[in-house]
Amino acid sequence: MKKPMAVLWLTAFALLAMACQTGPPSTGGNEIVIASELATSGGNEDFGIPVQQAIELAIRQQGSIAGFKLVFRPFDDTLGSAPSATKGVQNVRTMISDSRVLGLIGPATSKTAYAEIPVANEANLVMLNPSNTNRCITLPAPYCSAQPADLRAKGPSNYFRIVPPESVQGRAMARFATGTLKLQRVAAFNEWVDEGEFVIDSFKDELTRGGGALVLRSTLPSGTLDFTRFLADARANGAQAIYAVSGDSSDHVCVAAAQAKSVFPQGVYFLGTDVVVDDAVCLKDALNAANGMVGTLTDVDVTQSKDEAAKTAVQAYRNAFPKTSNVGLNTYIFAAYDCARLLIDAISRAVEANAGRLPTRLQVLQAVAHTQGFKGVTGTYSFDANGDAISPLMSISKVQNGGWVYLQQLDASANPG
Repeated sequence: MKKPMAVLWLTAFALLAMACQTGPPSTGGNEIVIASELATSGGNEDFGIPVQQAIELAIRQQGSIAGFKLVFRPFDDTLGSAPSATKGVQNVRTMISDSRVLGLIGPATSKTAYAEIPVANEANLVMLNPSNTNRCITLPAPYCSAQPADLRAKGPSNYFRIVPPESVQGRAMARFATGTLKLQRVAAFNEWVDEGEFVIDSFKDELTRGGGALVLRSTLPSGTLDFTRFLADARANGAQAIYAVSGDSSDHVCVAAAQAKSVFPQGVYFLGTDVVVDDAVCLKDALNAANGMVGTLTDVDVTQSKDEAAKTAVQAYRNAFPKTSNVGLNTYIFAAYDCARLLIDAISRAVEANAGRLPTRLQVLQAVAHTQGFKGVTGTYSFDANGDAISPLMSISKVQNGGWVYLQQLDASANPG
């Protein structure tokens, strides 16, 4: 996760109420504890608190597992005003010291997860994550400071995420481009150092699979403001669309959309990664060419779903936390809810396999790893050997009337059914 979309947390009273609902840690021998690890203070409340609430809701709804009381213990990894890997590692060590803690949901940021995985791995503490998208957590790359296998050197792989890694954005966008927009020829430029090449590789492979072709591929300096040469080459190669790959709003890639209007007098589609959707500056940079731009998001807005289970979950959340407004803007809320439910399901299976006795952390970890087709409100989940969801869902958004609107969710699996 790079930049979460804002959710308004209204009052200190609501924070106090949630703390009362959660309660202090207990020392009961018949308890199973699920922990969360998020940034929930220091200015991070708008994102962290609603996500934490979703985990709490799932645990509260379950209540118990085979006679064991289910307890929620939230941790805050904020140090100063930012999520802290150092604080996160301290939190994980505290969790490990409590034998009742059988799983962790979080942390919110990939950087913090990167530091926590080796510590949790040594203790077989399973981690489920709704929001980390950094490639290096599960997939190797030359630029990773430590490869995924190095993070899991002391035990079996203990980290699982339901949100896809960044590179899957390319696959999702190509699938939408060929399947919905019926595009065949696309030109792409990359300003995203390191990860961008994987995004475009993914895009190219899926574009080819759908019968299209990547007719031009260029790497441009970060912060490029003159795209006219690239756009002229794209037009000369018969491009029907421009795919802008960026991981930072400071790149101002939407300037290319404005400049494309004069280079392509008949019009051209402008496609982008999630930064163009998250970034309010993009619409300003695109000037009068913004309408029609399309972007991917690595999560799904359950509040837009017509599925009855999803609608029930959204209403239950709103009933439980009525002071949390704009629930649809923080689309990781229900990803966290699904992580909690999936972990509860795995613990239940581990208890059953252990003849009703309290399972070990390793048994819970193995139960998560062997999850098959768990149906959540944000998707149906199984995991590959890397800990990535086999069938992740992503969102497609489009600019209409000068603003980004949710268009649809899209199956971003490697081999959709």
